[in-house]
This record gives sequence, C-alpha cells and structure tokens, in this order.
Amino acid sequence: MMRILILCLLGALILYGCGEDPSDRGDDNNSDYLSESDGDSDSDSDGDSDGDSDTDGDSDTDGDSDSDGDSDTDGDSDSDDDTDSDGSCEAECVAHCMSWGGTTVQGTCPGDLKCCSGAVQPDADADTDTDGDADTDGDADTDGDADTDGDADGDTDTGPIVSTCTEADKQVCSTYEVNKHCGLTYEIWTDGSAGCMTNTKDGFKAEWNNGNANYLARKGVRPGSKEPVVTYSADYNPNGNSYLAIYGWTQNPLIEYYIVDSWGSWRPPGTNKIGEVEVDGGKYDIYKSTRVNKPSIEGNTTFDQFWSVRQEKRTSGTITVAPHFQAWSDFGLTMGSFYEVSMVVEGYQSSGSATVQVSFK
Repeated sequence: MMRILILCLLGALILYGCGEDPSDRGDDNNSDYLSESDGDSDSDSDGDSDGDSDTDGDSDTDGDSDSDGDSDTDGDSDSDDDTDSDGSCEAECVAHCMSWGGTTVQGTCPGDLKCCSGAVQPDADADTDTDGDADTDGDADTDGDADTDGDADGDTDTGPIVSTCTEADKQVCSTYEVNKHCGLTYEIWTDGSAGCMTNTKDGFKAEWNNGNANYLARKGVRPGSKEPVVTYSADYNPNGNSYLAIYGWTQNPLIEYYIVDSWGSWRPPGTNKIGEVEVDGGKYDIYKSTRVNKPSIEGNTTFDQFWSVRQEKRTSGTITVAPHFQAWSDFGLTMGSFYEVSMVVEGYQSSGSATVQVSFK
C-alpha cells in the first residue's frame, strides 16, 4: 500500500512540473487571443478578434470570423461586395472610375464608389461635345469650333470683331467713290443710280435697290497680296441676285476674282466647274469665266474671272486667301500683280442690305 502511495505522489509531482503555466493560457474573457492554425506567430496589435488587419483603428469586439481575409471594416462576417480577395476593386467600379478620370484604390467599398479616388462624376444630362473645343450652348457641337449661337449651322462662330479705330462712321452715296477709313480702303461703285454705303469702325453697311443696277460696296487692303487672312461676320439680307465675298483684281494679266461665301437667289457663276479646294472648314468649287468688253479697273475691256464658291453658304468665319490662289494656279489659272483684296457686298438688279464686320491680318 505504501509503495502505491509513493508512486502516486511521484506521478503527481511529474505531471505538475511538466504542465504549462496557467498564466500562458488564454482565459475565457480574453478576446485578444488568436488561435493560429498555420503554426506561424501572428502579431495582432489592433485588439480585434478576427485575425485580419482592422483598418479603422478601433477595437473589434464582435468575436466573429472574417472569411475572406480582406480588410473588414464593418465588424461582421464579411460576405458582401467589399474588396475582393485579390485586393482589387469591383470591375464595374473600376470602369466608372477610369471613365471619370479617377484612380482606383484598394480596400474600400464599390457600393458607394469609394474605390475611386479623384474622379468627378458627370451630370446625367451632360451633352456630348465631339470637337474638343469650348461648347457653351449646351448642345452637341460638331463644327470644330467654338459654337456660341446654339444652332446647327455651317457658320464659323468668330465672336465679336474688336476694332481700335476711333474715326466716326462715314456714309457715302455715289455712283463711284474710293477713299480710306480706319486704315482700310473702301470703294462704292454702281452702273445705275447712286448707291450708298456707310463705313463703320469695324466694317461697313451696304444698302441697295434695283435702280442701282450693278452695285458693289467693298472695303479692304490695297494693293493687297496673297497673304491676308480675313475674319468677318455679316448680317446679310439679299432680295434677288447678290454675293457676299472676298473680291479683288490683279493686273498683268487683268483678272477679276471672287471667293464667295454666300449669295442670294442665284449661285454664281453659272459655268462649268474645273475643280475644288477644301479650306477653312468648307469645300469651294472653282470656276473660270470670261467678260467681253465690260467695265473693269482699266475701263471697258475683256478679262477673265476666277471663282471659288463655297458649296454651303455661310455668313461668318475666316477666309484664308492663299490656298484659293494656290488652287487656281494648280488648275492653270494665272494671276497678275495684286490691285486689292477686299470684302464685298454685290447686288445685281436686286435689293437688299448687309451689315459687315471685318478684319484683315
């Protein structure tokens, strides 16, 4: 019996000496204890019970499990559409983010698009601007320029033409007069009764009637060259045959020329087309015609006319003259020395009015 007691005491001593210290064991009230199933040491400094990184800095006391291994900021069993297990945002969120100019980031909820950083969500009623320029009218702008008039037209919206001229307006009524106003040369000519034009600081006004027969009011540069770039805007109201154009003459050879942007009841010049040129956002048909014993800057004589006529009318924009002159030359139409480059309003056995703003560079 004694031997049995001794053996029991020795066994108890052995078990007590080899057992683990109770201070090393997690008690039932310690929620910071993490049971590691992979055998690695886990340094958990946030005080949560789910074993993953708690990004909100708060103590997670719910004691539930996070099954996806990602950042769990809601404190519950993570089965929603938060960041996927590969650490990326939802595909739909990424697509929206990129289209709105943002940068995708990890670890937040696509449900409210927080995975998108720096993006600006467009208004639902935003229009589509396809030209890359400033669209201020709220509609689709497809003409390639700054459209501020709100309509779909062929015009180039040039904005106001600003003049530094301080000269007073000058009205001229005559069958022929040529002079200067605000640094440009103006001319009025008719082959009927006297007509009138008014020179303004930024252009001119023209008004004609049937009694004027052939009426020309023009303003521009003399002697001119192949270089001018003309910007204009016109309130043009013809009743019958009329042209709104760049106009001028050369000498040696004597040539009368037109670059026509708009017209009245008849599209000039009524002869066979010999070619075309595309410039300043439009296509122009090229023609040649001949006048026999007709008025000119050298008196009544025979001379050729060269024409570029825009395929679609417009009453404002920019006319770069050099490509027209080059195209004419390419088609064998030879010009001489420049006499003038002007903006003209012409009427023939018709009536009408026009207010023209124009500048030459």
